[in-house]
Amino acid sequence: MIIPYCDNNYFLLFPRIPTMNEKPPTVYSILQSIVNYGKEEQTKIKDLAKTGRTTIFDFDYPLTDKINKETFECMILNHFLMRRIGFDTVTAFKIQLNVKLNEIMPLYNKMFNAMDNWDIFNDGEKTTRNGTDNRTTDVTNTSKTTNTLENTSQTTSEETSDRRNSELPQSEIDNVKNASYLTDYNFDTNNSNSNDTSNSNGTSENNSSANTKDDNIYNETIIKTPADKIAIYREFQENLKTIYGMIFKDLDCLFYQLV
Repeated sequence: MIIPYCDNNYFLLFPRIPTMNEKPPTVYSILQSIVNYGKEEQTKIKDLAKTGRTTIFDFDYPLTDKINKETFECMILNHFLMRRIGFDTVTAFKIQLNVKLNEIMPLYNKMFNAMDNWDIFNDGEKTTRNGTDNRTTDVTNTSKTTNTLENTSQTTSEETSDRRNSELPQSEIDNVKNASYLTDYNFDTNNSNSNDTSNSNGTSENNSSANTKDDNIYNETIIKTPADKIAIYREFQENLKTIYGMIFKDLDCLFYQLV
């Protein structure tokens, strides 16, 4: 038998607990009263969490966008489906569920986000790095040039002047040439020597220094493709199940504990 239940002005339907049973209702009983009360066509058990989750989780809590909200809430409800809530009223249970999720989810969101970077069947693990490496380089240029020029010139000249004159008849020119008949005779010889030496030395030196700044902007993408992708995917699923397992363990305190 299903009867209405009123909890602090919150109208909720759930199966009536026998009078002798002082234990609180199970999650299954609460979802049945929310989803199937007064309906001829009953919602199947596998769809109870999906249909009734918005009534249970009618509060805000942090959840990464890497995880589907509907999937997350259904997994919690289905995991604790046959467990009794650990509070006298459904409202008290919802209040503490709200508090607990706001307490633990910031940590678990970081774990979910860390696993989002994997595309196992395509590229494996992909890491992108961007940065700037500012470097200053000192450049010094030194040049030295030495020039030596030496010119030497020597000039020697000899000038001879042979002047002969005879007042005698000129029929015997040979006698003039051999100086047998001469009236006047002049024989002059001039020697001239000149030496010219010039030296030229020159040295030029050039020093320059400069600072060069290099921003060295780099973009680096590292892709790790695993050899055994099935093993990596299995490890990925195990890690995901481990995160949900830790969440379930943290929420376990909200439910009725068997002594």
